[in-house]
Amino acid sequence: MADNNAPRGLVMARQNGSGSNSTGINTIDWSAAVTVPSAALPDSMFTGDPLIAYVSSSVKPSPANVTNKTIGVFQGCSFVNSDGEQKFSRHWTGGTTATDIKLFISNNPEQTYFIQASATVSSGYLFSGNGKPINCSWATGTGSTKTGQGAYVLTPASCTDAESNLRILRRAPWDTGGEGTANTDAYPWYEVKLNMIHDNYVTTTIA
Repeated sequence: MADNNAPRGLVMARQNGSGSNSTGINTIDWSAAVTVPSAALPDSMFTGDPLIAYVSSSVKPSPANVTNKTIGVFQGCSFVNSDGEQKFSRHWTGGTTATDIKLFISNNPEQTYFIQASATVSSGYLFSGNGKPINCSWATGTGSTKTGQGAYVLTPASCTDAESNLRILRRAPWDTGGEGTANTDAYPWYEVKLNMIHDNYVTTTIA
């Protein structure tokens, strides 16, 4: 049975290899004494959105089809709003003025994720014809303010052995078709890992 078209962004799966899967979350936080203006975090962020760093020590969801280094995947936030109330949320509303903002991210380079493809995938997509691993890009989507879940998808048309955002590891274990087989279903799910995660680099360049 074909999968429904219901993307959820990058959903944490496991730690690649034989290590224990702690699904550990790290925190990016701003001082409680500093009021962060709306201009500092102007973009809305949803659980499962890959994030990149940019000017003014801020972060935002990654655009589609770029090779910026990803700092991690958004997993929610906490903040104190303008009324002095402590809030916890699975998404950040762009333009919110608040203090004591904490963004929770998964940024272990060995963390794997499940992601839905935006269309039918024409082959197993574990290795190209020359034996090189297959990499793919993502496309942005509109997250839900009700559930807080993101809507990034893997784009099959972008899959190649050239450098890109995601490395395909296998078909999602619950999905039909199996590893290395042709998949004629629409919207299949794959297990992937981030190729260009910021913590793998010693350079200070963020792009």
